[in-house]
Amino acid sequence: MPDTKLKSQLIFLADKYETADFIKNDPSQFMHRYSDVQNQEVAAFIAANLSFGRREQIISHVDFILSQSENPSEWILSGGYESVFPESEKSFYRMFSFKTMRIFFDTLRSILQKNESLGGFFKKIYEDSDKSEHLCRLISSVFPDECTLIPRTKTSAAKRLNMFLRWMVRDSSPVDLGLWTWFDKKNLLMPMDTHVIQESVKFGLLPKSPSGKIPGATMKNALALTDFMKTVFPDDPVRGDFALFGLGVDS
Repeated sequence: MPDTKLKSQLIFLADKYETADFIKNDPSQFMHRYSDVQNQEVAAFIAANLSFGRREQIISHVDFILSQSENPSEWILSGGYESVFPESEKSFYRMFSFKTMRIFFDTLRSILQKNESLGGFFKKIYEDSDKSEHLCRLISSVFPDECTLIPRTKTSAAKRLNMFLRWMVRDSSPVDLGLWTWFDKKNLLMPMDTHVIQESVKFGLLPKSPSGKIPGATMKNALALTDFMKTVFPDDPVRGDFALFGLGVDS
């Protein structure tokens, strides 16, 4: 159990940063542009999976994609992305090539052609599973290995997918949408952003590596940090993401 002072500090920080102002400079801003569930989910999935590196660069690349159409779901279904993302090995954003983005959108198109929404599709996959696998892993299993935008290794913390799930599942939040009422927010995993990991070490929530470095964004560390946050926020452990990420960005 955390000491009373640490618990109070984390609750204070979560209250401080989980506000509508958080959205302004965060990739979560894009899903708030839309009023219908289908486009909220699609915009969120695109934004979350490109959330790697500097926030300014993330936002500019997501904005570029979503500016192609006022209706991103229809843009994907119509194949509008094909002219934007040719099958080229040239970089679109950092290590992600145009070809990777093409495979990513091809997969989304295939899902949307057969399902009313991303949420409906992933709900089916979850309900058909034995519930022993984390939801982020079930989602990643849908995408081919060639789509390097989606993490596939068992050791990966799947930060971007777990952030997307936070957006979709957590309710009663000025930031997160809470669309997926079929999944319990108690079972969400902490998104292992660099800021989150660094602040976790400062608070003594995660140990440094044997070499004295900041620990890696591994599934093992994500589970350990999530378990700790359950002692602070028993019904909503990922609320701790606001406390650690918000503090890290401000520091």
